[in-house]
Parts: sequence; structure tokens; C-alpha cells
Amino acid sequence: MRSTSARILVYDNSVLQCELLAKGLESLQLGLEIVCATDPGSLHTLLTEDANSVVIVSDASMNGSTLSFAKQLRVRYAGLPIIFLLQEGRHDRVIEAFRIGARGIVYSTENLSQLAKCIDCVLQGEVWVRRADLSMIFEGLLKPTVRVTDVNGKTLLTPREEEISLLVAEGMTNREISRTLSISESTVKNSLFHIFEKLGISNRVELAQYMNGPSASDETAFRYRDADPAA
Repeated sequence: MRSTSARILVYDNSVLQCELLAKGLESLQLGLEIVCATDPGSLHTLLTEDANSVVIVSDASMNGSTLSFAKQLRVRYAGLPIIFLLQEGRHDRVIEAFRIGARGIVYSTENLSQLAKCIDCVLQGEVWVRRADLSMIFEGLLKPTVRVTDVNGKTLLTPREEEISLLVAEGMTNREISRTLSISESTVKNSLFHIFEKLGISNRVELAQYMNGPSASDETAFRYRDADPAA
């Protein structure tokens, strides 16, 4: 049964886009509280006040930073259900969204009723995805990801920073990393400072979660519901 206490937090850094989406959802009379957030600070405040929320992250006007921001959300709020409103034609974004831990994907070309069905599905602990996307998603998730990039394919970390990040994710200390890579501990420390700054995180635990994706201890049910309109 769907939780009636959950809030839907709509996130888009365009005030107009955010309000239009929120008002559209309110017009469907879903019986849920719909709240807009147009900057990271306000969204973090809302989640701190009440983490029992589903976040809709809109890709409409995020200038390529949508998935990076969502990954930071998942690091800070483990198990947070996130629905992505994505543009058609970017399979890389769909795959990366599920690497992050997306619970639903809806495309901007689809109508609001599809988004409403997705929300209901996610609130029941299921995952909403189109049948046509399944094979592409599974194949993409099986491929190892090493390079840390934004959604436009721009590399965020240097090759050395990626090596250090992966070793941190394996649980190595600075001393162990310095021995493994034959570099000084001070170099490791300086590199970690730059890595934290680039990824918007603050400690080794968050870096490990960032590199490994959603925690395996996240026990939300992964029941699939067909998102095709005919279903």
C-alpha cells in the first residue's frame, strides 16, 4: 500500500520549470504534498527536516550537472528514492542514473500521467522503467565503470586521482595507497583534498560510496513495473 505521508520534492534550478512541474502534479490530485526546490541548499533543508520523501530531479535545465548532483544526494541520504526526468536520446544518462540508484526514469516527452504512475510505483518500493530500455540498462550496468565523468563525458578526476579514489573505495589507508602507487603520503593527502573538492564530498566514506555507487545494504525492494503506456 502506498505511503500517504511521503512528500514529493521537485528539484530543478529553473524556478519556472520547477513550478510548472509541481503545479502539473498538483492538478492530478495525487493526495501527496508537492514541494519545489530550486537550489541545493533548499533541497538539503527539506530533506533534513523530513527524509521521508521522493525526489524528482529534472534534467530540463541543469546544464549537465543533474547526475553528479543526484549522486551527491545518494551519498548524503542513503536509500533516498530518486526519480529522474530525463531528455530522450541519451542512453548514457539512463544507465548512469541507475548506477546512482534511480528508482524511476520518466522522459520529458511523456505526459504527467506517466510521471504520476512512476511516483506511485516508487512509493510502493518498485522500480519504474520502460520495457524497451531494460536490455540497454542491464548491459550498461554489467560493464565496469572506471572513469569519473559528468553527463557530458568530461573527466572530473585525473588518472592518478581516479587510482587513489578506487583504492580508497577498497578500504586502503593513505600509507597503503602510497606504497601501492609508489608515491608519498603527502601526495595522497593533497590528491584527496582535490578529489573531495571536485566531487563535492568531505570524507573517505563518502568517496567510497561515490565510487561504489548505491550501498549494497540499501534494502529497498527492486520490483520492476513495466513503464510502457499499454501496461
